[in-house]
Amino acid sequence: MSNPGYHSISRRSVVRTGSLLLGALVSESIGATRVSAQSGSSSESEPESEAEPEAESEPEPDFQARLYGNDFYPAARFRVVSSSLEYKPAVSVQEGETFLGDLYWSDYDTRLIRYENTQERVLFFPPFEADLDQETTYRTDRIQSTDELADGIVRIGFHRASSSTA
Repeated sequence: MSNPGYHSISRRSVVRTGSLLLGALVSESIGATRVSAQSGSSSESEPESEAEPEAESEPEPDFQARLYGNDFYPAARFRVVSSSLEYKPAVSVQEGETFLGDLYWSDYDTRLIRYENTQERVLFFPPFEADLDQETTYRTDRIQSTDELADGIVRIGFHRASSSTA
């Protein structure tokens, strides 16, 4: 039974269309997450004290970055000790969707940092917009989420460290 006026659709065109839609959804999701996390916005109808009760004790981080989870130390002071490196961790994507890996890291730089207390050097993936200075000391905040596409990578907050805190 053939239906006049209808065209058959190949599996390849369905897969290609699905990949493009997935890429658009991932990029929109990453962008929305980044914007909402950086703005720290809460519902306008809720009073601030009820929406974020811990906001008084802990300031919002200045920036967010990616880091290997086993290299994370909470409230640790660090300095950036390298310029930009040409390295991006592998991202788990299906064959033919390598553009998702590129999209996943497109807004992030790769740098080396050195923790001040242990002198340990680790890879650090800040957003390009963070504009990090090698003369400035920073402090890690907390793990904000784990990344599902890159094994072992977590998203953390970090601040410029004030000179009055140890």
